Amino acid sequence: MPRRRVKKKQYRSEKPKRRIPFLKILLSLGLVAFLFYTIYFLITVFSVKTVDVTIPNDSASYLLASKMGDLEKTLIIFEEGEGNNKKVTDVYVYLVNPTKKQELLLYIPGEIYFAGLEDRFGNEIAVSTFRYAGDFLQKGRGVEYAVWQFNQLFGFKSNNYIFISAEANAVLESSEGSNVERIVEFNEASSYAKSFFDTKSLSLLNEKIYSNLSFQNVRLKIQQASVGNSKYKRTVINYSDEKFLRDGKLITGEEIKVLNTVESDKEYTKELQFVLDRALEMERVRVEIYNGSGIAGAAGSMGRKIANTGCDVVRYGNAPESIDKTKVYISDSERFKNSYNIVDDSLEIDFELINGRPDFMTTGDIVIILGKDIESMYSF
Repeated sequence: MPRRRVKKKQYRSEKPKRRIPFLKILLSLGLVAFLFYTIYFLITVFSVKTVDVTIPNDSASYLLASKMGDLEKTLIIFEEGEGNNKKVTDVYVYLVNPTKKQELLLYIPGEIYFAGLEDRFGNEIAVSTFRYAGDFLQKGRGVEYAVWQFNQLFGFKSNNYIFISAEANAVLESSEGSNVERIVEFNEASSYAKSFFDTKSLSLLNEKIYSNLSFQNVRLKIQQASVGNSKYKRTVINYSDEKFLRDGKLITGEEIKVLNTVESDKEYTKELQFVLDRALEMERVRVEIYNGSGIAGAAGSMGRKIANTGCDVVRYGNAPESIDKTKVYISDSERFKNSYNIVDDSLEIDFELINGRPDFMTTGDIVIILGKDIESMYSF
């Protein structure tokens, strides 16, 4: 009997099941989420606005210096407190010259007093009250007044100002108590690294910082002033040092510490040469100032401002006679153009420019005769 052939069953090999790469998907989703959050963070950063108080009253030329050469000066003011208890706690001026790779940081705490305001307030007033004093004189212009008054205190105008209000400080919860490291603490509190996952706090800074710079440039300037450039040489002058102070007394009998501008200017001018613009330095100008305004001390006050900006003031005194309009004589306008720009920027009025020398005996390269029109420079 023939055998039956049994057909073997053929089995198809099954394809392996495809695994879903969950890890890759999660990583991809994470990267996409991070990218979107970074974009959101950047939008938040660029939406934070500062308020420039010089715009409503067109006071920028009155309060701020024009940018001339490589040296840049930034005034940084910190305020704390609530309501009527707000006060300026710490003030810095950051001077930097990238060409010379030199930095100079000036610091003064709020508890120091400043002389020269007795005719308005009956006494020297504390640095801490500058904004309050300004609002008292002209309501709503306290920040402007504080910037202006710090020009008088330091004896020069800065190119930029940054006023960190008490509200901005409260948002960042920066540390309390005056010390020269305040700017370092604020830099850390407001760093992008710290605020990256706290965009709410960052957005709450909107319009709480007063400055002629954008918020991004405010952050950059504070960072530079705080940590400096490792390739630059930095000098710090702390005006709370006893050698820069003199004893004073309020009408209430309270003993105070008053800034001695003669001593502080000596230290400042010694260090200024290291950050001073080379073009200005090379002119070696000699400036003479004579007071024909009838305002006592005007020549000395103007001389201090011009000297602290980098020109050599060799003489000041009274003019032979009073004049109505201020005159500026220059012996060589091309040779002393940078020095003239300093004089022009320091005199916040329209003056008469004369190529040559005055009738009386002078030896200066630039001679200034102050007229009665400078009265507007002493009012705010």
